[in-house]
Amino acid sequence: MLHGKMAALGGLVALLLTTSAQAQDLSVEVYTNWVSGGESVALNAIASAFEAKGGTWIDDAVPGDSIAPAVTRIVAGDPMGAAKFATGSDLDELYKAGLLSDIDSVATEQKWKERLPDFVWNAITRDGHVYAAPVNAQSEVWLWYSKAVFKKVGIEEPKTYDELFAAMDKIKAAGVIPLAVGGQDWQLAILFNKVLAGVAPDVYRQIQTDDYEAAIKSDGFKKAAEIFGRLRNYDDEGSPGRQWNVAVNMVATGQAAMMVMGDWAKGEFSAAGQKPGVDYGCMLGPQSDAVILSGDAFIFPKKESQRPGQILLASVMLDQATQVAFNTVKGSMPSILDADVSHMDECTQKAMAVLQDPAKRLPAHSYILSADRRKGMLNVIAQYWSDEGAAPKSLVDAMLKTFQSTN
Repeated sequence: MLHGKMAALGGLVALLLTTSAQAQDLSVEVYTNWVSGGESVALNAIASAFEAKGGTWIDDAVPGDSIAPAVTRIVAGDPMGAAKFATGSDLDELYKAGLLSDIDSVATEQKWKERLPDFVWNAITRDGHVYAAPVNAQSEVWLWYSKAVFKKVGIEEPKTYDELFAAMDKIKAAGVIPLAVGGQDWQLAILFNKVLAGVAPDVYRQIQTDDYEAAIKSDGFKKAAEIFGRLRNYDDEGSPGRQWNVAVNMVATGQAAMMVMGDWAKGEFSAAGQKPGVDYGCMLGPQSDAVILSGDAFIFPKKESQRPGQILLASVMLDQATQVAFNTVKGSMPSILDADVSHMDECTQKAMAVLQDPAKRLPAHSYILSADRRKGMLNVIAQYWSDEGAAPKSLVDAMLKTFQSTN
């Protein structure tokens, strides 16, 4: 009789466990615009880690650069469980509308505040609550160069802008394009920001504050405008409208000596069969090795049916192994400062070493400035570049005007 009762009890426990597992639905519909081969492989590193913990990943990948499709669904009341956004101010409207779930419990348990750069932590929190999980950090200010061209011309990595201009004169005399420039507004903004971060990193920071007028009128900003303007003499006639990947391949093939782009350029070099430190070099300088960081993060719209899965997914995203696996393929850096990058490429290791110094971590404008102000900056930088006769003062005046007319 006792045996029969124990068997019945065992059956009841099994039933309760089964019912509990069914109630604890760990499925999450994940929206991204990562649809290329490399991006899909990188994303799979997160999906695999999530599913290894019992989650069910429902993929919703939509090509395109805009987050508008995700926002439309969330606002319309048909949210996904997680969506990829740029880390920073882009989540503000959804937060203000009360459409996001916090992930405070995960952030507290995993000590995110201590493990992330301060401005990344600030970018994912609103009113003391955490609303996004950052999966990577991307440095926007790399100078990539052809090892073969540098060797042919007999030059070393320039440590200052004076040395850079001297090197470019030699490269130009050798019949090689010194600087492959993608003449699109966002690429030109990256180039200008690199110069500004190199010659006046404090000014770069100050421009993101209420004291922006003093920053724009400073000698450091004027110096950056002067150097940026001089660089016009070293690109080629094919620059206007050029896609960034085309500029990278100009360096990979030796048609050009150098170009400036974010760390996603590594994917193009890899596709061309080139290896860092062997076929191409990467510099955070000249002048300063400060790093401008942007990144991607996932938000978690309010969707009660997927809440358990959201919590699990958030915990997986900042796991050290997941961050390294994802970013090794993506070409970016881990968002966390305690990741072991010893097996990642030398450019990533170089940047992560610099990031240990808080003074050298510079937030991308997307972390702090509004979309309107960022768009205004893109416009005035592109206009200045396209007018070869424009003096540095014209960029100062135009930049000040756009800041005064936007919030």
